[in-house]
Amino acid sequence: MNRDGNPDHGGAPPPPLPAPPLAAGGQSQAAMPPRDLGGVISAAFAIYRRNAGPLLLVVAVVVVPLSLLSFLITYVAFAPAKKTVVTAPTTSSLVVQPRSGIAALFAGGIAIAIGAITSAILQAAVIRAAAQATIGDPVDLQASYRWALRRFGSVLLVAIMVTVLVTIGFALLVIPGIVLLVLLAVSIPAVVVEGARGTEALARSWNLVKGHFWHVFGVGLVALLIVGVVTGILSSLGDSHLAARLVLQIVGQILVGPFSALVTVLLYFDLRARVERLTPDRLRAELAARA
Repeated sequence: MNRDGNPDHGGAPPPPLPAPPLAAGGQSQAAMPPRDLGGVISAAFAIYRRNAGPLLLVVAVVVVPLSLLSFLITYVAFAPAKKTVVTAPTTSSLVVQPRSGIAALFAGGIAIAIGAITSAILQAAVIRAAAQATIGDPVDLQASYRWALRRFGSVLLVAIMVTVLVTIGFALLVIPGIVLLVLLAVSIPAVVVEGARGTEALARSWNLVKGHFWHVFGVGLVALLIVGVVTGILSSLGDSHLAARLVLQIVGQILVGPFSALVTVLLYFDLRARVERLTPDRLRAELAARA
């Protein structure tokens, strides 16, 4: 033992990492290469371009109907009452009566529930589809949603746990929230690819990210800025027209959904490549085992 408490190899370099697994035919398969910040973002764009149709369809299948349902509940079923009041023989004014507190609370609760359901199903389906696209396999819409519906509970539980922890962290002077947001960034991919559940998925993300915090932070920040620019431009085009805002909001979610999922998946694969020397065949096997 040397003075640092590490094994003494007599000045020789430490033993090498284990060899990557053997591919078919007994040949050693190369591990997936680690990517820097620019590599993750550019790879996300490249995979998006090659698989735009299937990935956009995976998002649209859920976003369009649930967005319309949320719109009808919020702006039609629980819309504020309006009536015209005659103030003089030749003049009148429109009076808007705000919704009661109970109605507003009920409408808000329904909207939140729809948002949570949408997010959980989308994350499961899109991340699985993105994982297939990343390793060069065809994106299967039906298989992605079959998987998402079967694992809906696990994904929703992990999403809620991450949201609660990050919210508490932001309440504690913001910085703890940012730290938790980064450390738990790949919890959902751990559910989708490895079948981890609950706290196991959170711990898996924590262990993958902890040695590469600033790398994950940088990738996440750049991806967030790109998504923000796209959605901001689309929102500004809607002006004050309610229907236009709804359409552009749906278009924005459909456009940025695949990109966000691809960045998350690529970051997760990148971390595993750095920590575990992940190979494409091992990844395919993990996805097939949970198909």
